[in-house]
Amino acid sequence: MMLRDEERPGAFASALTSLAGRHGEYFPCMCGRYTVTRNERIVEELEAALDLSAAHDPWWKPRYNVAPTQPAPVVTLHDGVRTIELMRWGLVPHWAGQDGKRAPLMINARLESVNAKQVFRDSLARKRCLVPADGFFEWVQAEQPARKAGKKAPPQPFYFHPRSHRLCAFAGLWARSHTDSGDEQHSFTIITTRANDLVRPVHDRMPIVLDPSMYAAWLDPAVDGDRARALLDRPITVDWTREPVSTWVNKVDHDDASCITPDAPEASPAQGRLFD
Repeated sequence: MMLRDEERPGAFASALTSLAGRHGEYFPCMCGRYTVTRNERIVEELEAALDLSAAHDPWWKPRYNVAPTQPAPVVTLHDGVRTIELMRWGLVPHWAGQDGKRAPLMINARLESVNAKQVFRDSLARKRCLVPADGFFEWVQAEQPARKAGKKAPPQPFYFHPRSHRLCAFAGLWARSHTDSGDEQHSFTIITTRANDLVRPVHDRMPIVLDPSMYAAWLDPAVDGDRARALLDRPITVDWTREPVSTWVNKVDHDDASCITPDAPEASPAQGRLFD
């Protein structure tokens, strides 16, 4: 999918910093940041072909801080072939933009109510995707030391990832729409579920990590929405771990290895508000 000039990395960082607040910090009411640091492994490990436009796109690179509205790699099935393309994170329904209609920023779809909204129900039936990742972030409010000049302590990020740092895939849904200028746009959302024991001390939601044995069925258009929904009752995170990392990741325009640099020993977490 080709990107216009305003969709290039620099423009996105500027726009996201404006959305996140004057300090460009994490989204306190939206959901999610994640990593896909081994993008070059997606082709082999997810058995997918790389779309030519994605291969030459500046967003096709190791990602240490994928943020809402940015393009990110997604695997779909086209004519029986798994294909990697870059899509906007935040599902935009087909009716968005018509008669001035604006859609909310749909970063996540809750598993418990995925059939309640037509836009998610339609995608569950017809447009399912794999979202390659090798970890995700959640935040907790840091304990307040003696304040200096009225400044608030930055939230403490935690990085959740497989111990082996292997590539995995979140369960995703995608949609096709058009931009205000009439260009076709593909976008996606990540399905979340109730947190497991590892994530719960930090947050009550987590993305659904699919077992590799379910990839084919999840992408198969012959599998209807009800059967696809049943696949999501068995998410895996058995070999995952969490660790506090540098607050460098708090800013959306930071996207390098420093985002996952281990920080001080774990503090007692007070729940944050990301993956919803």
